[in-house]
Amino acid sequence: MNYVIRDNSSHHRYEIDVDGIVAFSAYRRADGIVTFTHTVVPDALEGRGIGSALAHGALEAVRTQGDKVIAECPFIAAYIAKHPEFHGLLAPGRSEHDKLDAKLDEALDETFPASDPPAVTPKR
Repeated sequence: MNYVIRDNSSHHRYEIDVDGIVAFSAYRRADGIVTFTHTVVPDALEGRGIGSALAHGALEAVRTQGDKVIAECPFIAAYIAKHPEFHGLLAPGRSEHDKLDAKLDEALDETFPASDPPAVTPKR
């Protein structure tokens, strides 16, 4: 089945609407590189190839724009790995420093339960 993939640039994601339910792949865009960060396919759409259709359509859109891809999203990374026609979209390898920066940024975005003790004991 052919699905329409749209670039919802105001929400920084590619979307596919099936039966009123939206699946999406979020991205960051800078300097001709689209970094896919996360893909969400709601439970109601799983097992129907919607995620693959979304990945294919989003990657074709990136190709049409002449951009390159960084696949931080495991789903997009796996899709590219299985589809050699998209290997040429991958941006040149990032340095170890960039990879460490990305991991640190991810760690900073995490939230921790209020029950976790503070990292520093306040002076009394």
